[in-house]
Amino acid sequence: MKNAIWVVVALVLGAVGYGIGAVTNSHQSQLSAEQARAASLERKLTSAQGQLTTAHDNLLAAQSQVQQAQQTARQAQEQAQAKFAAREKALQKMQRRLKSEEGQVQASSISASGVYVVGSDIQPGVYHTNGGADCYFATLSSTNTFDIIDNNNFDGPETVDVSGAHALDIDGGCTWVRES
Repeated sequence: MKNAIWVVVALVLGAVGYGIGAVTNSHQSQLSAEQARAASLERKLTSAQGQLTTAHDNLLAAQSQVQQAQQTARQAQEQAQAKFAAREKALQKMQRRLKSEEGQVQASSISASGVYVVGSDIQPGVYHTNGGADCYFATLSSTNTFDIIDNNNFDGPETVDVSGAHALDIDGGCTWVRES
């Protein structure tokens, strides 16, 4: 009977060992499967980390390019503003000069028909016109339009010196400009 107990114990231990072995093999298979899945996930994670690093590097490069483009745009805008300011200043200078010259021309030009007293209404000197339709001039020794020193009816350019005259009588569509 002792032998029988030992046989039963041996059988039970064998069965337990077999069961443990089967469970161990099953767990070993599951463990191997989980390790394979973990390795696959680790590879995917490493790949995703590489992609993230590349994307981050690309983002930094793009931000740098944007900053450079903004700086270039600011510099171009500043240069354009400086050029515009310089042109505006030059234009203002030209406008002042033109107004001055225009004032001088207006002060030394006559166009309305009438008698102009030399030294009072107009300055003495030489006057020129490019002409016009039915123009007339007369240098006068007084303000009387019959006291004619010299006169002419003309359509084209004409020049007259009023330095020795008392008055100038003009008529027609001519504008006379003092030359000297």
